[in-house]
Amino acid sequence: MNYKTIFTKVLPHIIAILVMFIVSSVYFYPAWEGKTLQGEDVIGSYGQGREKRDFKFYEEKETVLWNGSIFGGMPDYIGAPYKGADNLKQVYRIPQKLGVPREVASIFWYMLGFYILMIIVGVSPKLSAGGAIAYALTSYYVIIILAGHFMKVFTLSLIPPTLGGIILCFRRKYLWGFVIASFFMAMMITMAHIQMIYYFFLALLIFGAVELIYQIKEKTLPQFLKTMGVLVAAAVLAIAPNYSRLINYYLYNDQSMRGPSELTLGKEDTKETNGLDKDYINSWSSGVDESMMVIVPNVKGGMTSQIGRDKDLLEKAPRNYRNVFANFNQYWGDQPFSGGPNYLGVVFVFLFLLGAFTIKDRLKLQIMVPAVLFFFLAMGGNFSAFTDLFIYYIPMYSKFRAPVSILGVAVILVSFLAILTTSKIVASQEILDKKATFYIFKKPKPVYLLVSGMMAFFLLLNIAFPHLFNSYISNVEQNQFNSLRNQPNVANQLDGIINALIDLRIGIFRADLWRAIILLALTTLLLFLYSKKKIKANVFVIAVVTLAIIDFWGISRRYVPIENFSKRSLVKDVYELTNTDKQIYQRQLSSVPGLQTKLDEAINQFKPKNEEEKERLETYVINKYSHYRVFNTTQNPFQENVTTNAHRSVGGYHAIKLHRYQDMIEQYISKMNLSALNMLNTKYIITEQGLQVNSAAMGVAWFVDSIKWANNANEEILALNDINVKTTAVIRSESKEDVPSFSSNSVSGQGSISLDDYEPDQLSYTINSPEEKLVVFSEVFYPDWKVFIDGKESKLFRANYILRAVVVPKGEHKVEFVFHPDHFYTSQRISQIAFIVLIAALAFAVGWSIYSNRKKLKPVSKK
Repeated sequence: MNYKTIFTKVLPHIIAILVMFIVSSVYFYPAWEGKTLQGEDVIGSYGQGREKRDFKFYEEKETVLWNGSIFGGMPDYIGAPYKGADNLKQVYRIPQKLGVPREVASIFWYMLGFYILMIIVGVSPKLSAGGAIAYALTSYYVIIILAGHFMKVFTLSLIPPTLGGIILCFRRKYLWGFVIASFFMAMMITMAHIQMIYYFFLALLIFGAVELIYQIKEKTLPQFLKTMGVLVAAAVLAIAPNYSRLINYYLYNDQSMRGPSELTLGKEDTKETNGLDKDYINSWSSGVDESMMVIVPNVKGGMTSQIGRDKDLLEKAPRNYRNVFANFNQYWGDQPFSGGPNYLGVVFVFLFLLGAFTIKDRLKLQIMVPAVLFFFLAMGGNFSAFTDLFIYYIPMYSKFRAPVSILGVAVILVSFLAILTTSKIVASQEILDKKATFYIFKKPKPVYLLVSGMMAFFLLLNIAFPHLFNSYISNVEQNQFNSLRNQPNVANQLDGIINALIDLRIGIFRADLWRAIILLALTTLLLFLYSKKKIKANVFVIAVVTLAIIDFWGISRRYVPIENFSKRSLVKDVYELTNTDKQIYQRQLSSVPGLQTKLDEAINQFKPKNEEEKERLETYVINKYSHYRVFNTTQNPFQENVTTNAHRSVGGYHAIKLHRYQDMIEQYISKMNLSALNMLNTKYIITEQGLQVNSAAMGVAWFVDSIKWANNANEEILALNDINVKTTAVIRSESKEDVPSFSSNSVSGQGSISLDDYEPDQLSYTINSPEEKLVVFSEVFYPDWKVFIDGKESKLFRANYILRAVVVPKGEHKVEFVFHPDHFYTSQRISQIAFIVLIAALAFAVGWSIYSNRKKLKPVSKK
């Protein structure tokens, strides 16, 4: 074996990886100083996970599958540990285990994944590294690091190498294609951002369809089928360690907002989807004019933020309007809010379009077609005639919201074709010599000049006529202005304010248009010089990727400036106990017998070292040994997790809450319906006026003396308007046979119920009843709960649309609820075995490849 030859081949890759790591470190250099980006998802998810953290820490519970602190209680399959899959995550975490900050590691993984893809398709290490650096700095990819969308970050970084493995298989390099595709696909699925994975597989369907058409034309269908067999085997091997996660997500899906609603109230004339509500799906849609953000980032002002926070921008406003404009939004698009545009880059988009017109390769179509499709799908509700086809007819498409996020996968495709085009230009300058006719020119012109000319014309047209494709007042602002016209003192000044605001925004838009023209001109100049052999290939490559890096570096810095890094913990600031929280704790300690003693015992056992640890322990003890819920109306109660961090809450924030609970929110809870709040044991309501104690809260459970039967979900939820929930329960008619001995003539209120022990997934009650009675519990129903009476499993009913109910025999009984889903633990064992099989199969494949190569290189001895 010639080690010198091997080292010579490997050295360019080592240098490329080192350069990518250095650039990642420089871009996020404050991370090396101990500072972090603390995004909304990181902060938000911290609050909803408080109960799980407490029980793991104080009671050493390894697995907690129910979260009792949010929305009255819900399953936590999304945040559950999945042993087979989580082993794969350790590979991704290697840089962080070696001390690399998370932000730097995230950018580096973007680069490394894209680099692997480009090397696989034959691009030089130099161009692959330069392209990977530029790609990793695209605005959307940097913005989601700031936002803390790390599962999305990880998933997107693993899509390129997965695609690379698939391409290898189609190029008949089965062994290494199988290894790369199965390994990175397994890691990608482990990251569990199902939406990005789904979009990627949409792209793969198109990729495969194009390949099939070509192979049918080439009469090589058996070869295609062989390749698909290899890829199916790779997919099975990748999915198997993730089986537990996927099957539990799937089972939860039907019960969640991603599944169809049983309710038809107010939707009789509306076409139903098999997933989310259509308006909810389209809530983050790119406007048709906003789509220009792919080359003009400030087409709608960039990100949601007050103009007054940008001093340079505020100074561009007329002096007499600055105080007014300071409170206006920098972003004037119609998305609810924006962290910044999904900018694909002038340089990359130009090269992408050039490749689309000049490269004659099936790979071009396989990449270009899904990229263009995703561009239109990103418009969502603003292009509903097209998007509706996918919502209603493409399986699973309706399970995901925010269609603009599909551009996250489009970034990969556009960047891929852009760098591939550059590579082909370097390999053959004839691409730049290709000419085409255009009706305004008598003679054919080079295609790259025509593409450049068309882009320049579009940009200049917008500079000259800024109202042609763009608008400068959002729908929300327009409604606000219309309401102000009824106020005489304001109406006279309103037109002047609006016109000045439009002029300011046109200036913002034009500045980015000129920027785009300059980048386009420089890229065109480089292509011209290379076509005329005025510069060498190395200079051309370095110049193009440097221009692309400069392009993305500057734009991404707008939305994730260095100042966003901080050593201060925003989590601590956000979740610091409020005076109201402390007031609730004090009320509980003084009103619940023995609670203060429990707290004193816990302090003696765990010995908190500071005030922060003491408050955490206090939160745990009070929530475990006293039982109440809180409804916080001082902000949107269904968009915050601050309350869930301190108490068991009626509200909270979770993207995939239970569908029935969402129905209750819409029908009752959001309207402050006291019956609904009472049956959820809402003892405290926090208002702008202060803390209100709800003495009508119904406690942990109660006896009822009658049942109102409902034939369907509509009747179930509407019946709550007509009953006294203290004495009557609403239950579906199909359960009649399961409550044959319940006496509806018994008197409610007699007997006693106590909650003796609380854990999120196990609750133990003592119930003493003078006769057989139906007991309704203020706990949310889910099919995976089991109930045991004196150790014997009994029938669990759903009552009052979302709660649990049990028929309890006469006398004193131990009633225990247990959340220990068999499907979860069985699938865990399967995934663990599958992980071992995956590693063994990959090790065998790699070993066999090395053995085969060494055998081929072994010299034949002469006789």
